[in-house]
Amino acid sequence: MAESKGWIVTTSGDQPPSEVAKKLNEAGFSVGEVLDEIGVITGAASDDVVEKVRAIPGIADVSPGGEVDIGPPNAPGTW
Repeated sequence: MAESKGWIVTTSGDQPPSEVAKKLNEAGFSVGEVLDEIGVITGAASDDVVEKVRAIPGIADVSPGGEVDIGPPNAPGTW
């Protein structure tokens, strides 16, 4: 079985993100969060599933997810 990784899906605005999320689920993408306000969907899938979902209408981009660390409170530096 292929390894599942975190992904960030940017929708194109042609369709509501909730509709795109349904299509992602049907294709085998495990949807995490649907951020309607910014047209982004987070989730997890293997590389082969991601290749399939890139062709779904309403998707502008699928990029690997990453972690953001803003550091401790009152730290002098930012990311």
